[in-house]
Amino acid sequence: MTRSTTRTGLPRVAAFLVALALAAGWAQAGLAFSTVESGGQPAAAPFLADTRFETVPVSNIAWLPLVHEQRDYLRAATELAAQEKPASTPVVKATVTATVKATVKATAKAPVAKPPTYSGTNHFWIPSLGINKHVYWFACTRSREPDNLIYRWGCAGANNVYILGHAYGVMKPLHDAYVRGNLHKGMVAIYADGRGRVHWYKVVSWRVVDPSEAAWAIASQPVPSMTLQTCVGKDSQYRLNVRLVQYKVT
Repeated sequence: MTRSTTRTGLPRVAAFLVALALAAGWAQAGLAFSTVESGGQPAAAPFLADTRFETVPVSNIAWLPLVHEQRDYLRAATELAAQEKPASTPVVKATVTATVKATVKATAKAPVAKPPTYSGTNHFWIPSLGINKHVYWFACTRSREPDNLIYRWGCAGANNVYILGHAYGVMKPLHDAYVRGNLHKGMVAIYADGRGRVHWYKVVSWRVVDPSEAAWAIASQPVPSMTLQTCVGKDSQYRLNVRLVQYKVT
């Protein structure tokens, strides 16, 4: 009797294992059958009906669907996270911050306009008309024609600061405002007297009269007031008299 050697024994064992694996595969594919499945007749290959090969243990393959399901879930979660990530947020934030800083810096450096101040002695302003002139005294007894200057006339009554000037020169802005319809109630005039007190007045009314009609213009007033006089008309034949009332002193 011959003995199997190591070289001949190993191939036989391998062949047996392959046959066993094929039998198990057929059993999983439904090729194995019992006596009942073949109509009660003995199976053609009795070893295929062995119950060990009719089913495959669940524990060997049940984990595969779970692995696939977990992999699909992780892939979907990764894609969703990539879609929701605000990649441009840092750029937008940096741009907005830079713009705000630049605006604040520009605003801080911008010069702030200071309100005008009015001070001095014997001075007259109408800010809205651009009048800013020194005031000279015009005596009531003076017979010589006024020069192209702003004067305070000495013929006016109490509480009546009477300011006059030529329409072609120092009082032209007042003349033009009346002609163009820009003279209005509330217009402000400012007068610094000889002692440095600054009086603020507002326009309340005006009249255009013949030069001989001076009573209304020079009359004393019950409250501190001002009267402005200049010429008006094609040949300067009329007088424009504007009445103002004082509303504060600084």
